[in-house]
Amino acid sequence: MSTHELIQQLLDLQNAYARVPRAIVTGERLRYELAKGAVDIDVMREDLREQLLEHVGHLPMLASFLHSHIEHKNEVNLGRVLIMLSIHDIGETVLGDILTYDKKSEDTEKENEVVKKLLPAELVPYFDEFEARETLDAKYAKSIDAIAPFLHELDMPNLTRKRFAVYKFGSKNIEAKKKIYFEWDSVLKDIFAVILDSYHKIDSGEPSGFKVITDLPK
Repeated sequence: MSTHELIQQLLDLQNAYARVPRAIVTGERLRYELAKGAVDIDVMREDLREQLLEHVGHLPMLASFLHSHIEHKNEVNLGRVLIMLSIHDIGETVLGDILTYDKKSEDTEKENEVVKKLLPAELVPYFDEFEARETLDAKYAKSIDAIAPFLHELDMPNLTRKRFAVYKFGSKNIEAKKKIYFEWDSVLKDIFAVILDSYHKIDSGEPSGFKVITDLPK
């Protein structure tokens, strides 16, 4: 492969990551919309939703910050975790994002096939390890991937309540789907418990319990 071709592949990958909208609306996009005077937000609007590139960029900050606080910090290799986080969603650059609560086994199989074609051979074992979630490195990477959307949602409880209504899920779905990712580490387990309690409050129409940076008017 020539140097020119290598650079072109990087550009193609970068642009593919930037084109995929995820389900989450971020605070920055909401702030911009509210500054224009909006009082009602359509959470399905793609221009308000987080891009895949933003999600992948968010994860290293979370993983690096929390690493020194977790129970198993001496057993988790942060460098390996960061590699997993940088590649784990590469399949979405081709297939797009599917809401985690709607994702089926056949969707996962298609994504795995795409990943094997996109990734260099030496990185495929990292992806497989992440998906299997058997090592502590993979378990930590998976928990970080799960935490990231929570932080957007807790920051904007009124918008989150609106999203719950649109997508027809709430705190019970979150507990059933995500709890397993945190049970391996006592600190992460406590973090999830507090987050889940905040989701219960959001479900009930109460404040989340955290300082709200940006949110819809009540």
